[in-house]
Amino acid sequence: MISSVSTYGGNGAALEELLKPDAEAGVEPEQRVVYFGISWNRYLAIDKRLGDDRGIPQLCFLDGELEIMTTSNEHERVKRYIGGLLEDFFLESGIEIVPRGQATIRLPLKEAGAEPDESWCIGEEKEFPDIVLDIALSSGGVNKLEIYRRFKVPEVWFYRRNQIEIFALGKSGRYSKVQKSKLLRGLDISLVERCLCIHSWQQARLTFRAGLAKSRGS
Repeated sequence: MISSVSTYGGNGAALEELLKPDAEAGVEPEQRVVYFGISWNRYLAIDKRLGDDRGIPQLCFLDGELEIMTTSNEHERVKRYIGGLLEDFFLESGIEIVPRGQATIRLPLKEAGAEPDESWCIGEEKEFPDIVLDIALSSGGVNKLEIYRRFKVPEVWFYRRNQIEIFALGKSGRYSKVQKSKLLRGLDISLVERCLCIHSWQQARLTFRAGLAKSRGS
């Protein structure tokens, strides 16, 4: 899929080297290719050519830079685990959500487009999600925080180096790294991280639910 896109449109964009992973040995990373000098219309044409119903590759666009990313088994495992654990938390906490998943968000006038790994609206359906999650087992690519800043997404979550990093949008319109989610105040991020290290899906969910029950009882 990546090679077919790299020839699209002839001699347009320069192709970046496949970016090397920062993850520890043994972790299967994503693969990312970045093109430069891509017009907004060409980005839309590439997206259409790849198909509307695809899961991969994922596309991100910012000011003429187009990132095309394929995922890996580990990427998908972590994404599904976090999504499932948060579903448990939302249900147990009585938080109404509208799951948005990997739905594409775009702002043509601001030349920004993204397909987060997971995303959620809190409380009710909105034009753009309140929380987006990006799994980053490899480094590089376009500036995701700048993309999401243009959409005014309140919280951006990254999973990298075995940790969840949360960036909250401040009144200044810039992101700052925070230790806890401001939208999900009762969520123990360290508990989520511990459960992600458990490769048994059932055991991870049971451990997380036991942690939720313990926090309610304390």
